[in-house]
Amino acid sequence: MVNFDIAVFDMDGTLYSTDTSIVPAVLETFSDLGLPEPPVEDIEDLIGRPDTHYHMWLREHAGEHADTIVDAVSKKEVSLVSQRGYLYPKTREMLEELRSMGVRTALLTNAGRGYAMMVLETFDIRHLFDTVSWYETGDGTKTERLRTIIAEFGGGTAIMVGDRFYDFEAAREVGCTSIGVSHGFGNDELEAADIVVKGLWGIVEIKLRALARKREGCGD
Repeated sequence: MVNFDIAVFDMDGTLYSTDTSIVPAVLETFSDLGLPEPPVEDIEDLIGRPDTHYHMWLREHAGEHADTIVDAVSKKEVSLVSQRGYLYPKTREMLEELRSMGVRTALLTNAGRGYAMMVLETFDIRHLFDTVSWYETGDGTKTERLRTIIAEFGGGTAIMVGDRFYDFEAAREVGCTSIGVSHGFGNDELEAADIVVKGLWGIVEIKLRALARKREGCGD
């Protein structure tokens, strides 16, 4: 087991159950505007992609409402995050435990600043991350931003925790271990992860096993 000292987390589908807000926000907005409701699986497939891709998809399906659909869905989602949204079990406890063991934590998301901060502030977990990297037009790829996070920490042994191929690809290209969470939206994409856990507390268990092996003189 890898004895990591940097843990980088995706947000949507990894820490936050995005389908509780984004799916109903899209469906309800389309219904309000008299537009055909898109299949739920099509909406869920957007989770984890850069905001630019998500917004383009909305415009392409909004017909005469293309100019206003993004703002309409975003306003709906703001209310739904606090009304229906939730963090996956043990999110807060896992982050607190890792930090108590000296692990530096970061959030790496393809969501924009407004949405990312809304989730972090709604659930009061911003203080549990040493740094946060959200996506803005012109920013680098997830791989490039992951590399930057690790470099800004001064290097170290890192893990990338996520649920989609983008997370695992970034980890592979940077040369760190990828951990997939089975509760997200990756489905078959989890096959690309180095390790798969059924719940977030499994990440703490990986760290604890690595520390135990180190104490026994077994190395990483």
